[in-house]
This record gives sequence, C-alpha cells and structure tokens, in this order.
Amino acid sequence: MNGALMKAASRFTIAAAFGLVLGVSSAQAADLGGNCCADLEERIAELEATTARKGNRKVSLTITGQVHRMVLWWDDGKKSDTYYGLDNTNSSTRFTFTGTAKVTPNVEMGFDITIEVEAGGTSSKVSQFDEDGKVGPQINGAGAGSFNTGNTDAYAGDARRLAWWIEDKRFGRMTVGRYDSAGVITTIDLAGIAAGASASVILVNGGFLTRGPAGQYFALTWGAMGDPSSNQGRTELIRYDSPTFLNGFVFSASIGEAGDYWGAMLRYAAEFNGVRVAAGFGYEDATDIPTNIGPVPGGQAGLAGPANLVDAGEVKAWGGGLSLLHVPSGLFAQGHYMRANYDDPNPITNPVTGYWGQVAGHKDSTQWLIQAGITKNWFGFGNTAIFGEYSRNLDWGAGVGVGRNFSAANIPGAFNVNGVTDTDMTVWGAGVTQAIDAAATEMYLNWRHFSSDVNCTGAVLTNTLGTAQCAGAAGGPSKRLGLEDFDAVIGGARIKF
Repeated sequence: MNGALMKAASRFTIAAAFGLVLGVSSAQAADLGGNCCADLEERIAELEATTARKGNRKVSLTITGQVHRMVLWWDDGKKSDTYYGLDNTNSSTRFTFTGTAKVTPNVEMGFDITIEVEAGGTSSKVSQFDEDGKVGPQINGAGAGSFNTGNTDAYAGDARRLAWWIEDKRFGRMTVGRYDSAGVITTIDLAGIAAGASASVILVNGGFLTRGPAGQYFALTWGAMGDPSSNQGRTELIRYDSPTFLNGFVFSASIGEAGDYWGAMLRYAAEFNGVRVAAGFGYEDATDIPTNIGPVPGGQAGLAGPANLVDAGEVKAWGGGLSLLHVPSGLFAQGHYMRANYDDPNPITNPVTGYWGQVAGHKDSTQWLIQAGITKNWFGFGNTAIFGEYSRNLDWGAGVGVGRNFSAANIPGAFNVNGVTDTDMTVWGAGVTQAIDAAATEMYLNWRHFSSDVNCTGAVLTNTLGTAQCAGAAGGPSKRLGLEDFDAVIGGARIKF
C-alpha cells in the first residue's frame, strides 16, 4: 500500500470513528452526496480547527483544576445573613497547566502554571457590608457609590504558580519560578475535610468586623486575630525537594526574593499495621525589604533609592503537624502547632517585612488546631467524614509596648480600636464531608464558632450608644474590649477535573 493510499485510509478511519462517537445515523450519512470524500475532508479539517492543541509533541500537556463554590450563613451577634455562590478561599477555584518531558530514563523536565480566581465573591473578602468581596477603591474610594455597587473587578485570576522544574529520580527536583516556598508545616489532611475546614481559620470570615455589646462596629476584624498564613508562602524562588529516603522522609528547602526569604521542611508519610501517619516540621525566615510602586523605593523618612536600603525587620516562623488515620475503623486525629516571632527593634528606621502579617511592633504569635472524627465509606459513594475541631490563636492582632492600633478611617460608621496588647481567639467547629468518588467531588456542611478576648490600652471613651471602647490615644491602663461571638455555617462542593 503506497503512502497516499495509507493517508486516505487513515483519514477515512478517523472520520468513521468520529461518526460513531457523535452518533451519525445512516440517513445523515446518505446526505453526504456524491462527493463524499471531499465532504469528509472538509469535516476533518473542521474538527482539527476546533481541537485544543499544544505546541509540540515532546512535552506532554495536562489541564487540571477545580471549581469550588459555597453558601455562607453568618451571625455576628447582632445581625445575620446568607451569601450565595461565594468562592471558598479555603481551597479556591483554579486551573493548572502542567507539562512533562522525559530527558533520560532518570531525568524529567516540566512546568506548572496555576491560576486561581481572585475576583469578587471570595469568602475571605466579604463582610457585613459587602457580599461581593470587592477590593480597593470599589468599597469606599473614589467613584464608589455604595458598598454594594456592582462588582467591577478588572481581573479574574491570580498566579499561584509559574515555574519550571528538573528532576532526577536519584537526586531530587529543583524548581525555579513562582512556587510554594519550603517552610512552616501545618495540619496535613488525611481525613479529606480541608475543603471546608482548612488549617487556617480566617479564610471564611476574615473580612467581617467585630461587634460590641451595644451593636457598634469595630475596625478590628476577625481576620486580624487569626494566623495570616497557616501554610508556606508563595514567591519567586529556587526550591529543592529530595527523593523519598529512609522509607518515607522528604526534605525540602527554598530561597526566594533577593536571598532574604528562605525556609526548610522535613515531611514523613508511612503506614504501620493499618495506621497511616503523616507528619512534618518546617522553619522559615524573612527579612525582605518592602518597596513602594515606582522606579525607586519609597523612602523611609523621605529618603529614596540606595540611601534607603536599610536593614528590614525579621520574621522567624516555625511549625509542625501530625496526622493519624486508622484505616480499618476510619478513626482519625490531625493537627498542628506553629509560632511566628517578629523582630523589628527600630521600626522608625527599619521597615518591617510584611511577611506573616508583620506590622511595626507586632507581638510574637502562636496558633494550634486539632481535628478528630471518623471517615468511612458507609454509602458506597465515597468516604463520609464526621468531625469536630478546636483552635486557639494568640496575639495575631496584638502589639508590644503601647499596643497596636486599628483605624476606622476607611470604614464609615465603625470605631477605632487603639492600643491592643493581647488577643486570644478560640474556634470551635464541627462538620461533615461526603466524597463522591465517581464525580471527583467533595460536598460538605461545616460550622465554626469564634470568640475572642481583647485587651487594649487606648483611652476609655463613651460612644453615642453609651458603651465604652478603646478608641483614644494608646498608653493607658489595660482593659478588656467586649466583643460579640461570631458563627459561620458553610455548605458547598469542590469538583476537581
């Protein structure tokens, strides 16, 4: 058989296969007319023009991702409402392009491009006044008619990962680009509940303002009193990941920015007599100097350019997690402990890094979380996980000395909170997650209850509602700021593709 005939036969076979898939009937086939081959050629060209392609045949291309949306009911102690269709920041909607190519039997190269949704309607941005989760001047800057002006976000995504890598099976992988840094380890989710109950407790209600007993709004948000990270950061870096060694250990290290953000972590995973174990410990250090937008850095005390390149403050954070799952029974327990130490001895001349929510005079902070329950495939669809959880978050919103100030200048109708020296936020929660294996989906219904003790040194003032709060200049005797508790119930689904 010559080449031309083989090509014609191959194209006819492809066309016949598409006909079967698309359910082309014999009557439709008869409509092709006398010049059937020309018509087949035209249809094949049509299909080829509408097929997704990649640039070459040497690097494979895979498109994956997830769609994660939910309904949020909240109660801030004085008011409650329901927001529909929000993106769940616990594990945002995103899509990923990954590629791999085999260089030798032991060496591969590839890339990772991951874009997540960052437009309005995300759970970490909404508040009592804004169910759209708008950002920037859309809230109360120039041209914003009200808190509920239609969503006009000019973008729909944010780059989580933009990196290439090279891996040798014997020596490990090196990644270059924007990627997850090595660092603090938090809860490792063996139970499959993180979609609705992540290790960070402020990704659902972080934008909500606290309320006083008389109904007043305070500039202190719930997000300010919880950990600002609870996971490794993402930045431009070089990262190394070792192969698995000693039957379950993996070591990772990274260095980013201009060498002033680095971290390392050690992870372990294994199974013994039906018990799965996952654990890890990590440390990270940041001394990056923040700069304003423009051709030269914005100046400390009016300086600009090289004269302003002084040493920054430093953040040293560490944390470890341990998770256990008894496979036969489905019983599990998982959790973590972490701490961030802030060092900015002279914030007037030494700018702070901004990492881990650092501001001038930030108090050292800790967080721990434990989750426990049972996960079992009782109904045949996939595992059903039922669990309870408890978390404590100390001093994430506090400052040393005279304390930390929270200004209500850009929040009409709210009150300042000045001189915050201690914050102690506790979180109780419970939930159920149902995996649907046939659809690569997790559905969940979760509840978290937030309460907080806050001490501040601002002058005690009496507002128009007749209730005192720390709103004057900081530096007076410490006193307790009365806050209402907050409840959040979320129900949603994460569908992976």
